[in-house]
Amino acid sequence: MFRVSLIVLLGWALPSVSPGQSAPPKEPRSPHSLRLLCVDAVPAASRLIVMEKTDQGWAARWRLTVSAGFLTDPLGLASRSLGLAIDPAPPPANGAFNGPALRVTTVMDIKPFAEFQLPASDTATAVLVAGKADGPPYRVIPLDTQAANFGIGKMLVQNFTPQVVAGMFGGKAAKIESGKSVIIEPGSDQPGEMAQITLATQTGESWAPFCDTRWPAKTDYRRYLLLIPRADGTVHPFVMPEYPPFR
Repeated sequence: MFRVSLIVLLGWALPSVSPGQSAPPKEPRSPHSLRLLCVDAVPAASRLIVMEKTDQGWAARWRLTVSAGFLTDPLGLASRSLGLAIDPAPPPANGAFNGPALRVTTVMDIKPFAEFQLPASDTATAVLVAGKADGPPYRVIPLDTQAANFGIGKMLVQNFTPQVVAGMFGGKAAKIESGKSVIIEPGSDQPGEMAQITLATQTGESWAPFCDTRWPAKTDYRRYLLLIPRADGTVHPFVMPEYPPFR
């Protein structure tokens, strides 16, 4: 009796599919993929709209919430010409956590505070760093995350400072010029498959260390290490992991 009742209940729970009926079509894959990596959240601009530039002007595509140290899921887009605007009428907050980005299905008469161009590849990450008090809320810095060999266990080190930065990554040396990036796979030079990470900026012939720590050498994710200059002259080493799939 129990077995028969269970089968009947499951039969009611499952939707009926007519013979030969096909599954609903999947949404076509967008040619471009964008993630936003927020280093510093600006409270007055934590609710954002991602926009695309079209022949008819700016069109709103995604609305989302960002916070400090937050990496969004990939957002599908049709254009490389993009902009960010402050959401003029954000939906209610989704508790203490950022909810998923929502597609915009209505026309929004707004203009972006920042415009940027995606690189030639179809996958990119836009870094958001708090702007100056008298300017736009964020500096938007696109990074090409289709760069060769930036995969599991690797680290993308991007130097936003005006100085040369040199470092040791688990026994592996690297030098990153101002405005440049390198991809590193840290070695394991400490017990427990850990890597000693030491970084210093160059001023003339001298070096000033600003980071000395240990991180896991072998990971099942990749990492961004962004070297952000601060107003007081110090350097903020901002680290963010990203788990696969990377698109």
